[in-house]
Amino acid sequence: IKIDSNPNTRLEPEHFDLLRQEFAADQSMMEQAKGTSNRRERRETVTMSDIVTPEEKKAIKEEEEEGDAINLEEIKRQVLERPLKEDFNTSLPSDGKTEEKEVSNPLKETNQVQIVGKIDLDALNLRTRPEKKTTAAEPQKEEVATSIKQEKTVEAISPEVTKAPEIETIRFQRQVLTGTTVIGKIELPVEKPKTSSAADDDANSKRKRKRIKKVEVQPAKNIPGATTNQTSGPLKTEKKEVSERDIQKEIKDTLARLSNQGSKSKASKNRRQKRDTVAQRRQDEMDMAELDDKILKLTEFVTVSELASMMSVQPTQVISVCMSLGIFASINQRLDAETIHIVADEFGFETEFVSAEVQEAIQTVEDREEDLIDRPPIITVMGHVDHGKTSLLDKIRNANVTEGEAGGITQHIGAYSVTLKDKRKMTFLDTPGHEAFTAMRARGAQVTDVAIIIVAADDDVMPQTKEAISHAQAANVPMIFAINKIDKPGANPDRIREQLSTMNILVEDWGGKYQCQEISAKQNLNIELLLDKVLLEAEMLALKANPNKNAVGTVIESSLDKGKGYVTNMLVEAGTMRVGDVILVGRYYGKVRAMHDEVGNNIVEAGPAQPVSVLGIGGAPNAGDKFNVLDDEKEAKTIAQKREQLYREQGLRTTKHITLDEIGRRLAIGDFKELNVIVKGDVDGSIEALSDALMNLSTEEIQVNIIHKGVGAISEADVNLASASDAIIIGFQVRPSIAARKLSEAEQIDIRLYSVIYKAIEEIKAAMEGMLSPDIEEKITGSAEIRETFDITKVGTIAGCYVLDGSIKRSSKVRVIRDGIVVHTGLLGSLKRFKDRFNEPRRPV
Repeated sequence: IKIDSNPNTRLEPEHFDLLRQEFAADQSMMEQAKGTSNRRERRETVTMSDIVTPEEKKAIKEEEEEGDAINLEEIKRQVLERPLKEDFNTSLPSDGKTEEKEVSNPLKETNQVQIVGKIDLDALNLRTRPEKKTTAAEPQKEEVATSIKQEKTVEAISPEVTKAPEIETIRFQRQVLTGTTVIGKIELPVEKPKTSSAADDDANSKRKRKRIKKVEVQPAKNIPGATTNQTSGPLKTEKKEVSERDIQKEIKDTLARLSNQGSKSKASKNRRQKRDTVAQRRQDEMDMAELDDKILKLTEFVTVSELASMMSVQPTQVISVCMSLGIFASINQRLDAETIHIVADEFGFETEFVSAEVQEAIQTVEDREEDLIDRPPIITVMGHVDHGKTSLLDKIRNANVTEGEAGGITQHIGAYSVTLKDKRKMTFLDTPGHEAFTAMRARGAQVTDVAIIIVAADDDVMPQTKEAISHAQAANVPMIFAINKIDKPGANPDRIREQLSTMNILVEDWGGKYQCQEISAKQNLNIELLLDKVLLEAEMLALKANPNKNAVGTVIESSLDKGKGYVTNMLVEAGTMRVGDVILVGRYYGKVRAMHDEVGNNIVEAGPAQPVSVLGIGGAPNAGDKFNVLDDEKEAKTIAQKREQLYREQGLRTTKHITLDEIGRRLAIGDFKELNVIVKGDVDGSIEALSDALMNLSTEEIQVNIIHKGVGAISEADVNLASASDAIIIGFQVRPSIAARKLSEAEQIDIRLYSVIYKAIEEIKAAMEGMLSPDIEEKITGSAEIRETFDITKVGTIAGCYVLDGSIKRSSKVRVIRDGIVVHTGLLGSLKRFKDRFNEPRRPV
């Protein structure tokens, strides 16, 4: 039989029958043992009922004693009635009652003998009395005991012996010994020893008192104290006898004390005044500290959320104040300096911008009239996405920029210098039209002289168009409206004018002050007329600048080139910048090592309203920062360090720690999640736009945190940071290095690469909603390095490659990366090794 080794295993009926047959003998023995134990228990129960407890025995003895006492009283009466002499040797019946009667008879006789003893006691003294009683009582008791022993058994004698002393005690108590004469006799001798003892006590008490006096050691005091008393006596008499000299001395002392009291009061007044001044100084310091807390030290273009955290208010309150000012701002939208000042003033704060400190630290040179010359105008092209801004600039520049942009949309701000047919120059700024590039459009409106607002004729006045108009109005920049795509079917320029009129903007055709021109960028229609209107507007502004001073300008973009380092695109607004100048940009400084124009040609100097690319700055400054050229490098370093300190303080102030209310809110929500993101991009403006757009996706249940953002390719440090903070990495127009990709595979860090901003926003939003399910998965099979290129006629350029990792197949897709930026994506045309075709070259082992 096979069963589990478990005491709780259930047995089958057949198993139980086999076990019962096997252990039948043991079962019968157990039953017999149980029967015997039961019988023993019954015997024990019967015997327990018969046992007499000690309490019951005590109760029985008390009853017997009470019964004996009652018999004594009856015996007394019988003794008085019957004669004294009776025979004790009478025959006794066999009943127990008669035995008790016989026992009572000798007791009566004993009582009579005791009475005779009383007569003898009266004649004797008190002290001799007890001895005679004992002697008289003892032989009587013995006689009674012997008589009883002869007549009865030992059992009857034992209780009678106990009763005999009880009778003696009773007789002793009822004796008439308490007579007055006897008491008087006893009291007299007792009083005499009492008096003697009292006298002895008095003597003893007196002796104790004497001893106590001796304990006080009075003689000891007298022995050495005699001399002290003798000396102290004459000293006291000398003090009492005061001479006139002592009196005069005491008078002088009192007068001195009085004069000192006056001096002390003056000193106390001085001390009080000092204390008051110290207290006032402390109060002033506290007031200054409170004022410093009320002063916000910040840079321009701070987001709404950062400003709210610095003021310790809710972002919704800041948004409501912006709406009251006519500015529709989101939680991650950046505000300009004027708006920040107004909003901070509403909450009782004062603003202090870093640019103001720069002006204090940097000496400004006033321009003289003879030094001012005409400068080219700076024109910013703004409008909604895909309304034709870049196409217009391509026609003006005779270039083709739109083909080189990912997704056909502009995602960074561009600066171009254009020379017209009449040799006049113009500088154009191309701004992105996507909603995420609000800060770029704001910067473009700040640095521009004239704004061209492009609106598609086959579309409406879109939200970004309205935003561009509001930026231009806030910067007091004249606007020129260009109605594009008039060649397309369905174009209706009058509808655009009507929609603009609803915004209180009337064009000249409708009797307003704003110029308007219908154009077609694709067909090159009316572009020259638009430029003529722009030049007319610029001439009305009378734009002039002084080239004979240190350069001042604005940062447009900053990027990280693998071979060149940090490259900063700048727009010189005044002065002239030359190679070798010391430049200060935000919290970075450096020397200008090289300068390039927008095409890439080296230039030695750049004048007013000229865009340049500068090499040599120690970091990637933020887009929109102002730059200054200084004469002293030490001064530039000091100012840069001060700005770095302010930047860190601002970072600490804007860092929002979790509070108890926030914990309660997350617990109330129940399923609160956080999405940590690291953003890397090719230029600073794109990173800023993407990070703001991702933070704008935050909801009550899911919060998006941008823990790090930077310019350049994805490095190993970014992967390590993502592994430590459990974050994902988003690369915008950049790719990870080989080491970073291997480390990310080992650490299982998700790296997402995007070229178009709205695709990145859509995928992150889908991931937050839990609907991210990509159909296409990109897998890198290998990487190769281009060692040499060969140009062959009628074939093209052939790249000589060396396989670094993995393998390359003939059918694989390839991506050409230069300096961390994707240059080309496509299929392989051919794959050969020398003259032979090669299907799958691998990394040499």
